[in-house]
Amino acid sequence: MNAKQWIKTFLLLSLFAFGCISLINYIIDPLWTFNHTNRFNRIQEGFNERQQKSNYVYFHKLNQFDGIMLGSSRTTFINQYDFSSMKIYNYAFNSTYPFEYKKYIDFAKKNRKTPLKYIIIGLDFYGTNVPNIKKIGIYPPEHYFNNTISFLYRYKMLLLKDTLKKSLTNMKNSLSNYKQHGYSRDNIKYNIKVSEEERLKNYRINIKRHVKEMSGKNYTYNENYIYILKQLKIDNPHTKFIIFSSPITADLLVSTIKNEDRFKEYERWLKETISVFGEIHHFMTINTITKNLQNYIDDDHYYPFIGTLLAHKIIGQKDNNIPKDFGILLNNRNIDKFLRKFQNELKKY
Repeated sequence: MNAKQWIKTFLLLSLFAFGCISLINYIIDPLWTFNHTNRFNRIQEGFNERQQKSNYVYFHKLNQFDGIMLGSSRTTFINQYDFSSMKIYNYAFNSTYPFEYKKYIDFAKKNRKTPLKYIIIGLDFYGTNVPNIKKIGIYPPEHYFNNTISFLYRYKMLLLKDTLKKSLTNMKNSLSNYKQHGYSRDNIKYNIKVSEEERLKNYRINIKRHVKEMSGKNYTYNENYIYILKQLKIDNPHTKFIIFSSPITADLLVSTIKNEDRFKEYERWLKETISVFGEIHHFMTINTITKNLQNYIDDDHYYPFIGTLLAHKIIGQKDNNIPKDFGILLNNRNIDKFLRKFQNELKKY
């Protein structure tokens, strides 16, 4: 084989290889830039939710929805379709901090024709801590937006080996019907019940880490917290805000509030949130759901069926599976009474 033939063969093989990579990546679409569903991509790994969900917002627009939901990884387990009286896109992702909300809301607003009718936000007490960006290990929102809107982004991603790795994982999971965790193509996150051995392992590791993050010098209440929330209201005067708190396990809640002496900060968090939004659907309490560790994958992530109960409680949908003590609508009229009751519950727990 002479040099010309070798070069020609090499180029043809290279084109063939890139063609195969691109085709697989297109069929599986692990970065959520296209809009097709098939037996090979039914199950999607949420490996970079900020990027994946921003890609969806940009390439698919949000005109079929009338609102968005923001929050941490806890909120990602809520099925957006459980808010049956609304059309909500679940734009939540892991380790979210309040300072990120504004930019993601603005990005969502830019990619739809009409204003957002609803903004649902799942707040977490850890979000009151002054964020250590380097320690958290996340990029500013603009990093993900700039990727998404960059020239030929979704076509360039088809050529990458890293994309292929994710595609092959998704294809394997889809064909084997692996449902340990992941997303469906319509943005529903699921997680099947883990073994008791795995749950205990996750619980022990994570509860120590989470409590440590809120202890001593690791925690400082963010003086800008209330102003971050106020800015959201100012920027969206015609949007209905629906605010709720995440139902972490009672063990984690008590370990943080009682053992780490964070009651004053917990009280301030609730009162500042109410002062801005008027009310909060509060689930981060000691209740039937949070005391039952079988409702959780670890110390703070509840199973999706708990998210369904939460959504139904918020919209007032009748559901006989909702315990009477799961969720309370707090406002200026009942916050002090709730806090007195909560203090007594802490002492007895």
